Amino acid sequence: MGKASASKKIKRVQAAGVSRSPGQRRNIAFPALIVGILIVGSLLTFFARDYRKGERADAPVVNKDHWHAAFAVQLCGLFQDNEPAPDNSDGIHIHSDKLIHIHPYVKDAAGKNATFGVFARNADIKLGDGKFTLANGKTYANGDKCTDEAGKETKGRVALYVWPPQATSKTKPEVYTEDIGKVRFAEQGMAFVLSFGPEGTEPKLPPTIGNLQNPNDSDEAPPETTTTAPATSAPDASTPDTSAPETSEPGATSTTTKSGD
Repeated sequence: MGKASASKKIKRVQAAGVSRSPGQRRNIAFPALIVGILIVGSLLTFFARDYRKGERADAPVVNKDHWHAAFAVQLCGLFQDNEPAPDNSDGIHIHSDKLIHIHPYVKDAAGKNATFGVFARNADIKLGDGKFTLANGKTYANGDKCTDEAGKETKGRVALYVWPPQATSKTKPEVYTEDIGKVRFAEQGMAFVLSFGPEGTEPKLPPTIGNLQNPNDSDEAPPETTTTAPATSAPDASTPDTSAPETSEPGATSTTTKSGD
């Protein structure tokens, strides 16, 4: 092939790659459209994320949200049983399912105020700086002796372990050693363990984690019922029975009206 033929082919290829004639403006509509789509998408993502943050800041909402959280106290490796405590005025407490129920009745227990400290107060758990006192009056503090099941004695540490919703045994918890009472109930289905144990050891998920699948939203301590008939259905022994006829049998000292008479 001669040099002239090769030169012509190169020129044809170069000409084919030129989509506009000399002096013609480049079409920028399509690139501008792409840029516009990217900007709008970014803005929508930003506002949506900001809106979700706003929703979480307000939740749980008074007389609207009803969340559940798994919970347990662990002492030197041993989980303790949860005591139901449903009767309070703010709505963060334990039901018979041994879960924490978060359904605030007042603003002081809603939104950013829905904290572990509110629950602890209702459960009669006193939180302090590096220590806590349970309802039975026993106090556990940083540096106190901790003896495990094997009889090994170490120094204990107070910490609150918090797992996100849908946590598994492989999920790493957040660990709080200060301001435990300020930790929020931020989502439905979280898990909490208030622990006193050797530093460096990590508790497992609380035993109540499975109860999140079937929580009991009713109070476990309904008003007591008795077999005593209502006052309006039986005469009062301290007052005369006016329901009987005045002409009772001679010698009778009292008259009782039987049901169905």
